[in-house]
Amino acid sequence: MDRPSRLVARITDPSLPFGGTWTYRIAPGQAGSQLSITEDGAVYNVIFRFLSRFVFGHTATIDRFITQLQASIEQGVAR
Repeated sequence: MDRPSRLVARITDPSLPFGGTWTYRIAPGQAGSQLSITEDGAVYNVIFRFLSRFVFGHTATIDRFITQLQASIEQGVAR
């Protein structure tokens, strides 16, 4: 049996002002493993859409996730 290589996270609460899916894929890479993240999201509420575009930035959440993931990996390597 192959190891799992794909995870899909989905926001299922219809009362939230945003929603979507995030697909994580791990594949062999030249220096170990390669992680691909595909975000398919929507911001339904116009106020949240404005804040996302002009205050936080559309990529703020994924940028923070990647920074935290990198720090976690580096801590694991340093052990």
